[in-house]
Amino acid sequence: MASTPYRDEEKGSTSASVDVRAALRSWARTEFGAPRRLDALITSVSERDELIARVATTVIRRDLGQERVPTHERRSRTAGPVNPASLDPFSGTLEDLRTRTEHVDRCGPCSGSGIGPCPACGGSGRQRCGNCSGSGKVVKHYKKSSKYINCSVCRGGGTVGCGGCLSRGTITCAGCSGSGQQLVWWTYRESVRVVVQMSTDSPVVKAHPQLLEERFLRPPDLESFMLLTSAEGSGSIAGGRLSPEDDALVRRHTPALHPQLERIQAQQLLRFSVLRRDVHYEMCGAEGTVVLSGASLAGASTPKAVGPIRRRLALWGLASLVLLLGGTWFMSALLGPTSYFRSVNRIIAFSSVTGMAVAIVAAGGLLRALRPGFRFWSLGRVTQVATAISVVAFLICPVVGYLGRPSTAELRRAVAGGELEHARLVAEALRATEPSEEARDAIDELEITEADRLSGDARLAKLDAIAARSSSHAGRAKTSAQRTRVEAIEAALKANRSAEAVGLLKRWSSELSEAPDVGELKARAIEAQGAACTDDACRFGAARLAKAAHSSPEREASLDSARRRVIEGLDARTIPAGDSLSRVRWLRSLSKLASTTHGVAEGDGDVQQKANAALGWARGELGKMPLIGAPVAVVDELLERDGGSASTGWPELKGVSVYAAKVGGVCTGLYVVGAAPGARSLQGNEEGLQRLVAQATGRPGATLRARPASAKAHSVSTWAEGSTPVTARWSDTTLMELRIGRANP
Repeated sequence: MASTPYRDEEKGSTSASVDVRAALRSWARTEFGAPRRLDALITSVSERDELIARVATTVIRRDLGQERVPTHERRSRTAGPVNPASLDPFSGTLEDLRTRTEHVDRCGPCSGSGIGPCPACGGSGRQRCGNCSGSGKVVKHYKKSSKYINCSVCRGGGTVGCGGCLSRGTITCAGCSGSGQQLVWWTYRESVRVVVQMSTDSPVVKAHPQLLEERFLRPPDLESFMLLTSAEGSGSIAGGRLSPEDDALVRRHTPALHPQLERIQAQQLLRFSVLRRDVHYEMCGAEGTVVLSGASLAGASTPKAVGPIRRRLALWGLASLVLLLGGTWFMSALLGPTSYFRSVNRIIAFSSVTGMAVAIVAAGGLLRALRPGFRFWSLGRVTQVATAISVVAFLICPVVGYLGRPSTAELRRAVAGGELEHARLVAEALRATEPSEEARDAIDELEITEADRLSGDARLAKLDAIAARSSSHAGRAKTSAQRTRVEAIEAALKANRSAEAVGLLKRWSSELSEAPDVGELKARAIEAQGAACTDDACRFGAARLAKAAHSSPEREASLDSARRRVIEGLDARTIPAGDSLSRVRWLRSLSKLASTTHGVAEGDGDVQQKANAALGWARGELGKMPLIGAPVAVVDELLERDGGSASTGWPELKGVSVYAAKVGGVCTGLYVVGAAPGARSLQGNEEGLQRLVAQATGRPGATLRARPASAKAHSVSTWAEGSTPVTARWSDTTLMELRIGRANP
């Protein structure tokens, strides 16, 4: 950029040297934030001579103070203490001052007593115990534990006698060594300072820092100025040694002194002139003035000089923050949310960051060119290029974002071409950015295509998800899912896995509720499961369920046949001949048939009535058979237990163990106790125990007697049912065990 002339420079009407520009650039390099070519922003330069006076005064000060040392002398060396206000520290040497003021005085710290309080104990004679830190307790460690005990040093008190004063609380006063007297005299401490006072606070003074240094100046310090008057001497130079004008100037700028303690040692008067150039420039909507002075044209960093620079820095920082925040928001608004946009996001991010960076540079250039009244200097090439780049970078972002958007057509092309991986990326992007009806249909088409490549539960889950939506492909997905489920059930039936087929029908009952021929499928599965039945009750139940699922003449006939067989079995009342074990087993099978039939014949009152009658008759016949005296195998059958377990099948004795005592294979007694280890109580099983006593003794009227009155915690009650002894053991009011007949645990 060519230098912009300041006012009338081209006409040559100014007397300022062209070095003003170089001096301004040099000053700008020392100011943080100043632009590189500040001289291009000059609007005018004004010149004038400025007179400056400097008075430097060397002041010596002597501060009075007392010195005190211990002494054993009793008499005063002077008439008495000296009033410090009457002393002149400048009237002689330190030795003279001591000779005039030395005397004996009473010790101040101890008031002449010669003793003072002990600093270790504060005068109490006791101090904190170091063994227990003043707590009075210490920790005593044993092999497996620790505990607090009284301190053996202070005996639990926390304090011990002070060793510094032997528990007296006082020691010899250190200020007088115990004499109570001190030798006292006055002395002084001397200090020197230089006081500099200027006749003006002009920016010229700030531009030349040596003028404010607290010292006398020498000729090399004044090379930049024209020296007019120079006077220097011991003491004050005012009072007839100078011209009346200079004498008045020195008196006016001589610092105020303490009349007793301060004296002027030397003084220097300097009066000089300097050519001052006020350089005016405009930047960031404000005007600044830099004062250049002296032969070196040194600049002064005054508030008016650096105001536009500081203003530009503040506004530039604020603009940068706004650009960063706005650019970040702009970028985040355009970035795609899925991996489909990875390449587009890279371009947008790069363009946005580039735009923010060069926009910050452009903002600095625009603020530099801004003049008051919203006028502008001509923009530099860097600012022009940065502005253009930032505009282009920010315009690229929405264009790239628009061109990089996914489309439904792209998704359909990917699905048609078998590029399912790419199609998934497009579908994910469409779902996140453009959830239109057309896009949803295309996504459903993709998912159906994906489902066709899956199998099992994964295929069904995807088809069910599509069917749950209100899209044009929902019906197709639902039909496909139903067909897949039906095929799975038919495959299980074909492989003779009827239980699996029934389980699938239960699991998918809601999904297959509207499927055609689902009733026939259920009936076939139930019939296949019924083919594995081992008793008439199971077959009867399967025939009923198959007919309920899907009725047909064949199933009607099969149900009638199964029902007749069940009724014939329930109506049987003749116990087959044979030993007692075979008779018990026949009765148990009839009881089981009746119980199972009652469960599967819900709604068939006739069959349920016959089942109840058969169940009651079979249990009555079984109850007539005594346990004691019967073979052990018969006892196990009557107690309805399998596999040699001590537990019974009676619901009234759940959680109870019954042990049979036997002699020669015949039961001689029963030992009854709770089955759970650590919880052998029989409490709550009274109904089952009473039935067991009746069955064991063959006495239907047998009872379980209560605990006899006893003050003991444990007691035993014994009674007889016919010829069979019964023994019960109690713990408090809780029945713990029962023995029927001759039985040992």
